[in-house]
Amino acid sequence: MRTSRHIRNSRRTSVTVGAALALVVAVPQVAFAAPPPALPVNADAVELAFQPAYDYDTDGCYPTPAIGPTGVLNGGLNPTGALNGNCRDASDLANTNGYSRATCNNGWCAVAYALYFEKDQAIPGISLGGHRHDWEHVVVWIQNNEAKYVSTSAHGDFNTYPRDQIRWDGTHPKIVYHKDGVGTHCFRPANTNDDPPENHRGTWQFPALVGWSGYPATLRDKLVQADFGSAHFGLKDGSFASHLAKAKPAGIAFDPNQ
Repeated sequence: MRTSRHIRNSRRTSVTVGAALALVVAVPQVAFAAPPPALPVNADAVELAFQPAYDYDTDGCYPTPAIGPTGVLNGGLNPTGALNGNCRDASDLANTNGYSRATCNNGWCAVAYALYFEKDQAIPGISLGGHRHDWEHVVVWIQNNEAKYVSTSAHGDFNTYPRDQIRWDGTHPKIVYHKDGVGTHCFRPANTNDDPPENHRGTWQFPALVGWSGYPATLRDKLVQADFGSAHFGLKDGSFASHLAKAKPAGIAFDPNQ
């Protein structure tokens, strides 16, 4: 059981003047459902080779599975309480998925990666500016078996960097999920201040990766048809090409629509 998802009770004690008896008023209980179990690793070699090495700043959630092996979808969390409230348990690091999809043309391959987060909260304690569910994406651009560029998602758009502006763990770009100033969360490349990582394990994380052809039967269809509100799963057919077009480095021959 997730330690911070226990049912929580709050009580208020009122003491009348001259009386020693305290009146305890119980507030209705609220339960936070645990995320579904993760799917097993099942991705193509190129997707695994360039999978980002992730860390997650302490003012946000850990990624969790968007869908479980029985088809149960993650219900997400209301963006209330602490910025990382009920979504940053150490156990989440052992029960998590990343998702990927690759396409190649004109001498380039684009491998898009997605992580799901249960909420994206801008302000502690209130939902203003935040939303239930968050999808964030990374695209690695490969030519001649080498990553040449990396694009990171931020608020519906992408920032693209040449490889020499990225820190690497072997062939894996180091990427951090962080809170963007007073706004919500997004991905950014790691910098020199990001070692050691801030997660509970203190190491760069590789969520169990599920490639586009790696889902158990019917689960991919259920995932792409799910309604995540204002968050968008960029690997599905209706979004994949447009995400690649936004992330594409200027001047390369890759065609997002092929």
